[in-house]
Amino acid sequence: MSTWEDDHWDWYRDQAETEFIEQSLRNLSIDSARGYLGKHGDAVDARVKACLREAHELTALKRYAPALVSAATAVELMIRFMLVRPLVQGAFLSDEWAAILAGRVTNGRTAEDRELLPAILRQWGVDLGTVKLDDGTTLWETVVSKVWPKRNKIVHAGATATEAETIASIKAAESLMANVVRVVAASLGFTLDKTGRWSEIRGTKGIPWRDGYSEWSQSFDPRSPFEEA
Repeated sequence: MSTWEDDHWDWYRDQAETEFIEQSLRNLSIDSARGYLGKHGDAVDARVKACLREAHELTALKRYAPALVSAATAVELMIRFMLVRPLVQGAFLSDEWAAILAGRVTNGRTAEDRELLPAILRQWGVDLGTVKLDDGTTLWETVVSKVWPKRNKIVHAGATATEAETIASIKAAESLMANVVRVVAASLGFTLDKTGRWSEIRGTKGIPWRDGYSEWSQSFDPRSPFEEA
């Protein structure tokens, strides 16, 4: 017959085991996400920057429709390869399921699809609904209700775009990088401001009042995910 002390001990043991398992899974998810971005981040970053550079150049030439398409492509690249795939693969979804989920997010055909990315990011401490552009509009609402629909009309129906629509799309892409992708990167331990590369992390560790700081680094073998896409 169990005593109150036995039951109390069992409860604490179960709680400790649950917390240990949850923390272990969380750490493994972080390691998986960091590994994906450490391996592929540089190649994706280069393409995003190329798209944004092209968008700016085309805007200066008043070629607004192709400029908007380039900005929308930058947004899709970031969502697919810098957010959804690394973060959900870190949550133990296979690469195939991660690709399917990324496709649903970027297609955004239903209200449920449009809520997938905010839901994923909330698990990583990022509230996408609070990220706003300079004009006060919400970044995600701008992407799903303006940038992507206009991009589809241009690509599939030969529509034109205004200068204002194009500039808004570029700003949305730049905000996604600065206020979402970079925030997630920092939470995963990347030191982009210091190294300028996803494949190299440099930092310090230690307790200054006891043993001072020591340099710490981690490197990844950079590869392109587009060979598999």
